[in-house]
Amino acid sequence: MDMSVRFLLLVLLFFSTIASSEEYELGQGYKVNDALNIGAYFSLDYAYGKNVNKTRLDDVAVLAYGALAPKVSYFAELEAAPLYVKDFKNDTSEFNERFYVERAYFNYLYSDHLNFRAGKFITPIGYWNLIPINVLRDTSSNPLYSYRIFPKFVSGVDLSGYTDEEGSLTYHLYLQATDDIDEDYINIKNDFFTGVALSYDINCEYNIGASVGYFEAKKGLLVEESRKDVTFVQLNAKYDNYPYLLQTEWAYSDIENKTYKRDDYQFGGYLQGMYNFNEKHALVGRYEYFKDTQISFQEESNIGVIGYSYRPLYAISIKGEYQFHSNSTLSKALLSLSVLF
Repeated sequence: MDMSVRFLLLVLLFFSTIASSEEYELGQGYKVNDALNIGAYFSLDYAYGKNVNKTRLDDVAVLAYGALAPKVSYFAELEAAPLYVKDFKNDTSEFNERFYVERAYFNYLYSDHLNFRAGKFITPIGYWNLIPINVLRDTSSNPLYSYRIFPKFVSGVDLSGYTDEEGSLTYHLYLQATDDIDEDYINIKNDFFTGVALSYDINCEYNIGASVGYFEAKKGLLVEESRKDVTFVQLNAKYDNYPYLLQTEWAYSDIENKTYKRDDYQFGGYLQGMYNFNEKHALVGRYEYFKDTQISFQEESNIGVIGYSYRPLYAISIKGEYQFHSNSTLSKALLSLSVLF
């Protein structure tokens, strides 16, 4: 039996064993003690369209986190993405036998105004990127904006906190000056990445934010084997007043291709709305736009998404959606089941 499958079965066996414990609540992880909490999640999806007919056991992950001292904590996450893929169109299947380091960092909370983080962590930009777990998202598909313009993770340090006593304005200053901790699990490989992000709560219903950043890309979703210096700016806004949720994020990046001596750009974002019929059922709609002028892409996409979300429990999400793509061959239906332990 494949090692990754054995590992997954052991994880599922572990959580099925502790599920009967009075101290365990699905979605909250299992608390061994203050220094060790254990969690896990997985996502199973099926995509069908003109050019795709496949199912995946995706985003299979295990988590460990806890407090080492009153002001010191840690978080670690290993993930196989995807663990298994069955392609019905081409009659193939494959296993991913490796669990990658998605996150691994330490926190030192000096005060509400200053937190120090070191390791590999989520790039603190906008809304979408801060929710890496499928079960917590409103749709299973990800906007192109969320993984094409900036690296999703930082392997370095981050300073963050509130700038006022009310806690309405927060900041992040982050820096990476090395390769990623796990270069095989990063959307855009780079060896230098820095930026500033601000988020402001106008009141309990409205939030706005902005980010600026710079990174030196090696390869990845910027494609060619060439050095690129990328500068980006990003804006986001959200209105959250149950049963309505409306959010939007947009970014522009200037790309200096140092190998081919040319300048390109990317521009993209999305506008998404959700209506909650109740705590279990919700209707989601999204429009996204993305343009890339690089030689490898020369892409301009308009995408519409309509979806439905059913959440029988907070930690279990069943979602269905259809994506209308301006390139009709890329339009597809997507069904998913995701669980957080």
